[in-house]
Amino acid sequence: MTEPLLKVERLRKSFGSNEVLAGIDLEVHERDVMCIVGPSGSGKSTLLRCLNHLEKPTSGIIFLRGEPIGLRWKGNRLHEMTFDELSRQRRRMGMVFQGFHLFPHKTALENVTEAPIIVKGLRPDVARAEAMEMLEKVGLADRADYFPRQLSGGQQQRVAIARSLAMKPELMLFDEPTSSLDPELVGEVLATMRQLADEGMTMVVVTHEMLFARDVADHLIFMDGGVIVEQGDPKQVLTRPRHERTQSFLARVLPEAV
Repeated sequence: MTEPLLKVERLRKSFGSNEVLAGIDLEVHERDVMCIVGPSGSGKSTLLRCLNHLEKPTSGIIFLRGEPIGLRWKGNRLHEMTFDELSRQRRRMGMVFQGFHLFPHKTALENVTEAPIIVKGLRPDVARAEAMEMLEKVGLADRADYFPRQLSGGQQQRVAIARSLAMKPELMLFDEPTSSLDPELVGEVLATMRQLADEGMTMVVVTHEMLFARDVADHLIFMDGGVIVEQGDPKQVLTRPRHERTQSFLARVLPEAV
């Protein structure tokens, strides 16, 4: 077994007296797709935000290719990274949120080129060429000159995916990327994500789309109460869940699976 691309050990996160994550251990291997499901308030999104230190863990440690996230060795002890060090490290992980967070005054192409030019220092012509490749990948090359207000919600989310891909991340994090979309627009975003999975992009996806998780994920995690209740092969977890809490959750959200 090769070393995991991402490894999480004993991760805990509290907000005041409220412990949202109560000791998470997981591994994600290169080219794998991990889907995380569970009820609202189970800690799914907090876990995802801890992976790239948008939320600072209360305790525990996260490794990307063996390198601690948000921490650096000084002698034989770990110390918190500076903001600049953490920013450089975060570039290795792309993140797509529920909201699109596009610049409303910039075109789709300009939204995708912004970070490569400003953050990575690419020449504008190189950034534009690479951005067009990313827009073509998500099926929006013909919308490069459109502003966000001229795009549907699904198209805006695909621009957001292209924007993350333009930074050439090693890992993509998706936080319920279809939850704010009208039902008829969900399919186009899921199709883009399915294409990325087919191309070998390593992905961690918090989602309510159970059929996507069943068909695309290599590993499925069910969370509740800040812990991993059950995990394993998606088809096994969704059709033959072992834990009573998993069974009751799936009976409500996917009755045909149990």
